[in-house]
Amino acid sequence: MLPKAVGSADWLEIAENQRYAVLRRGGLINLVALLRFGVVWVLLAVWLYVHADPLWLLLLANCSLLFALGLTRRYRLITDTPTSRLSSGAQGYVELHGRVSLPEGESSRGLPHLPATVWLPGYVEDAPFVLDDGLGRCLLYPGEAEIVIQPGHTHFSWLHAIYPGQALYVLGELYTQRAESLETLSKRERVAQVLAKWKSRPLELLHGFDANDNGKIDPDEWEQARAAAERQVADDEVDQRRKPAMHTMSSSGVGQLFLITNIPPERLARRYALAATVHTLLWLSLMVIAH
Repeated sequence: MLPKAVGSADWLEIAENQRYAVLRRGGLINLVALLRFGVVWVLLAVWLYVHADPLWLLLLANCSLLFALGLTRRYRLITDTPTSRLSSGAQGYVELHGRVSLPEGESSRGLPHLPATVWLPGYVEDAPFVLDDGLGRCLLYPGEAEIVIQPGHTHFSWLHAIYPGQALYVLGELYTQRAESLETLSKRERVAQVLAKWKSRPLELLHGFDANDNGKIDPDEWEQARAAAERQVADDEVDQRRKPAMHTMSSSGVGQLFLITNIPPERLARRYALAATVHTLLWLSLMVIAH
C-alpha cells in the first residue's frame, strides 16, 4: 500500500502519473503491443459477437488492421535500421545503443525521495539527457519521443523512469554540429578577421611586425603580418577539429519514429511482431464473421 505522502513527495500523485505513463508517452501502439491489451481486445470481440450487432465487429476489425500496420512499421524500423556509432560520423535516421548520464554540470534530477532519474513522467519529461555509446556522447531531446520503459529494470518495480547508468536503445534523427566558424566562414574571411583585429590595436601591431622600427608597417612587414595571420588561422582550425563534435538526437520533423526504450531491441521487435500477427488474424477473422 502506498503511503499518502513522504516529505515533499506525494506518492499518490506519483502513482497517478505512472498510471497513464505507458499511454501518454509510449503512445497507443505501444499500449496495443502489451499482452494484457491483446487479451482484453479478444474478450471484447467475443462479447460483441455474442451480444452486439455484427457492424460493431467491423469497427473492431478496422481498428485491428490499423494496429497491425502501426506495429509492423515499428518492427520493420527496429529490424531494418543499422546500428550506428557516434564516432562513425553517420547522420540522419539511425539507431544507437548506450548508457544514460546527466548533462555536464548537472549532478541530480528528479524527486528528492526517489533514486536520481533523468526522465520521470509528470516531473522531468522534456529535459535533455546524454547517451554515451563508449565512443561518443549524444544529447537526447525526449520531448517528442515515444518512450517505452520497462519498470523495475534497476530500481522500483512499479516506477516508469530512466536512471543514470541505464542501458538504452534509441531510434531517431542524429545531427552532429561542429565548430561554427569552420562552416560559416572561408579561410580568407577568417584571415581578414584576424588582420582587422590586429589593425584595431596599432601599438601591438607595430610591436609585433615593425622590424625596422620606423613607426609604421611597411609593405614587406604587412606581408609578414598576413603570413602570421594565416598560420594562426591554420592552427585554430586544427584546434577546432580536435574538439569533440556535439551530437544531438531528436524528432526528425517528417513523421519518422523517435523511440527511446530500455527494452532490448530484439525483445521489443518480437513484441511488435507478435502483436501485429494477433491483430492481423483478428482482422481477418472478424471480417469473415461480420460478413
